[in-house]
Amino acid sequence: MLNVRTQIMLIAMITLGHWFLQTGLTSADLVAERKIAGNQFSITTLSFVNINTANFSQLVNFFTTEGIVPGGFDAKTVRIEKDGELDVKYSLQTVKRGGDSAFCNNLKLNIVRRDLTEVYNGNLMELSIQDTLQEGDLEEWVVFLSLNASDESLKLKDCNFDLYMRTYRNDPGENLTGIHATRTLKSDITSGTW
Repeated sequence: MLNVRTQIMLIAMITLGHWFLQTGLTSADLVAERKIAGNQFSITTLSFVNINTANFSQLVNFFTTEGIVPGGFDAKTVRIEKDGELDVKYSLQTVKRGGDSAFCNNLKLNIVRRDLTEVYNGNLMELSIQDTLQEGDLEEWVVFLSLNASDESLKLKDCNFDLYMRTYRNDPGENLTGIHATRTLKSDITSGTW
């Protein structure tokens, strides 16, 4: 059983709550309404997915290559897919997270579409791609990472980098504002002995 003081407080709170629900706008309320005829809001999604090509399951790391030697290479696949009606502009670049700069700068990257057309062929650390996906576009890439230099100073080194993709509206270097997407594929490479 509730004491008298608790009963009075409970009744007061219920009454006050009911009164607040029944009152309309007061001079203390701030209300802003804006109706603009003809506006539409649309959104498109962009996937940048590191997949197992046999069963389309998503993998955690992109390249995890141990002991690469001159002339050696590793290959991975990636899918870029747009879902929605709007065209999507995206940029892809390499971002170094750590490791030996000389080793990272001697790694090569070759990106080839499924139809065997080349997307990029050059130094890993200089990767910079800007493109647009239009309705119905699906990119499936095979990405080759290789080491062609045989300099002794590159033995037993590591390179840690991300493939960083982001969408943009007008310019690839613009600040991320509004609705946007970013995706990072993590990679860790070590060199062997030769």
